[in-house]
Amino acid sequence: MLLLRGALRYAVKYGACRSVYVGVMGEFLVGKVEALFRYPVKSMQGERLSSAQVGAMGLVGDRAFAVREPQGRVLTAKRTKELLGWSAAFGECADPGGRSPLITAPDGETFEATDDTASARLSERLGRDVIVERAGSSAEAFGELDADTIFAGIPAAEVLEGKPRQLPAGADRYGLATGTFFDSAHLHVLGTGTLDHLGSLIGEGADIDVRRFRPNMLIRTDDGVTGFVEDAWMGHRLRIGAVEVSEIWPTLRCVMTTVAQASVARDLRVLKTIVREHDTDLGAFASTSVPGEVHVGDPVVLVT
Repeated sequence: MLLLRGALRYAVKYGACRSVYVGVMGEFLVGKVEALFRYPVKSMQGERLSSAQVGAMGLVGDRAFAVREPQGRVLTAKRTKELLGWSAAFGECADPGGRSPLITAPDGETFEATDDTASARLSERLGRDVIVERAGSSAEAFGELDADTIFAGIPAAEVLEGKPRQLPAGADRYGLATGTFFDSAHLHVLGTGTLDHLGSLIGEGADIDVRRFRPNMLIRTDDGVTGFVEDAWMGHRLRIGAVEVSEIWPTLRCVMTTVAQASVARDLRVLKTIVREHDTDLGAFASTSVPGEVHVGDPVVLVT
């Protein structure tokens, strides 16, 4: 642990997080699982769990459903921000399997996602025809977006310069991972040190509520480790309880981090700071290499 603290502090101080572990072999305790989150319906509020089953497609039940236009785009809060006023939950169940989540409307009405009237209820409230659909129902899915607002007014060409994913001018959709409702990855991991660092960069009145970033796993990192802590994880593996994740890469952020939801206020400074200070990246995406069950409090070990 002392070796890890020293290495990370050096990396943060001198901006060398990505290369600190090159040539260093071993296992380093980087923190513990602070919270687990699952989002049964894409772009709706999700649920906080004490344990979760993690498979090849991430947390079982995560983004299991979405709301889409008839034979068209999947609705996302990138454009249809009203979705964040809705919520969905399977309940405290680590592995919901093929169960249907319970959807709660902004007015408190509840119904099952697979209810025969679910699509009609959502259509009436959203003022447009939509379908509640289970993942895998369509061979190809596209998420909706507004190319002019996806990065909160910052030109997409500026943000995406040098990034692997490009966005054509005027685009109103983007491809989702094949057979799923995931934007880019099945698993999203975020460290508390990164949130604290972001708050300090934003300054007075910063609200870095974790709900802005919609991670699956929030990792409580050492209070003495600051900066964008996930940088030190890139190119390595993480063992999280009985689960192991690999192919770790940066999470590209968008306007979702700025949108108002529940008690979280709209704040464009969040994304503008991430763009300016860290090339629009915050947190880490990952793939599951060893499936299993993870619990709040489980140790998180960096394997180099």
